[in-house]
Amino acid sequence: MKQWWWKALGVLLLAYSIYFGLSTPLKPAIAGVNAGGQVRTTSGESVKVSVIGYNTDFRPGTRVLLKRGPLAYRAQNVKVLSPTELEADFRLLLGEKEANSLVFNLITVDQFHGFMEFDAALAVERSAGDTLASSAETGDLFAGVKFREDTGNTGLRFPYRNVLEETIRNLLLHVPQWFSMILLLLIAAIYSGLYLHRGRLIYDAAAKAFTMAGLLAGTLGTLTGSVWARATWNAWWTNDPKLNGVAVGMAMYLAYVILRASVDDRYNRARLAAVYNLFVFPVFIALIVVMPKLSAVSLHPGSGDSVNFSQYDMDNTLRMFFYPAVIGWTLIYAWMAQIQIRLDRLQIERDMRRMASNA
Repeated sequence: MKQWWWKALGVLLLAYSIYFGLSTPLKPAIAGVNAGGQVRTTSGESVKVSVIGYNTDFRPGTRVLLKRGPLAYRAQNVKVLSPTELEADFRLLLGEKEANSLVFNLITVDQFHGFMEFDAALAVERSAGDTLASSAETGDLFAGVKFREDTGNTGLRFPYRNVLEETIRNLLLHVPQWFSMILLLLIAAIYSGLYLHRGRLIYDAAAKAFTMAGLLAGTLGTLTGSVWARATWNAWWTNDPKLNGVAVGMAMYLAYVILRASVDDRYNRARLAAVYNLFVFPVFIALIVVMPKLSAVSLHPGSGDSVNFSQYDMDNTLRMFFYPAVIGWTLIYAWMAQIQIRLDRLQIERDMRRMASNA
């Protein structure tokens, strides 16, 4: 039982993160805004705005506002077309002190969803003869709204992010692969150092096993990342410093596999592989961690001028499943490496007995 507890823990954590990661619904949100096919209107003109919700339950009484800074413009009329769609009529009058062109966020407020906002929904330009006072209002946007306890924002829900939408669940599959890969390759490098220090073949076997497990994690991370890129960037692969660094780094580790296969002598193979492993690991980290952060522009979160997931897409609900997923995947890969080490140990012992009998 002492040898199995961590394996059972890995399976349970992985099952927990995958099940709840796929079954937990996203929070209600505004998925899109369409102002009659236009993104601009002129002060004083009427405009009809269609609001598309996601996981919403729009009902009569929903307030719709266009907001910029402390000022809000309330819709003159709101019509609920379905639980996920409504229309709002606006006639915005810019005040004399307002700028010639303003970009407004759209906000909905109701008792079921609370406060939902969509950025840069509509741009309004001042008309040539606009000298009227502003139709904006200030004050508490929630005044008079009695919120229910069973609103759509309560309970266990993942955050909704425009562009990502349902693919935000891939955070629990894609990112843990890279966390696991880096840890596995670090362990492999440590075992390579131990082999050079002590010369025991079992350390070489452990270095090989953890490197192969790391390559598997990296391959799954690349595949899940490519699927994610197709869904969010509309391309399976982009000329991005993070992605290019991953491609070069994975190729370097594939060269490790080729190197091992090209040397017949067990001890020479172990020594060359250990030296190569100690060399390639810091280079790999530089390619996938350091260089992308130094680049000027990047689409990938946490690289170049983009923010990390922890700053943008992560919340406490996602963390409840993200960190167990990292631990679970790492333990599963360690289990795979342990099986390979046992097989290699048996092979080494059999070869040793054969050499002893021949002597």
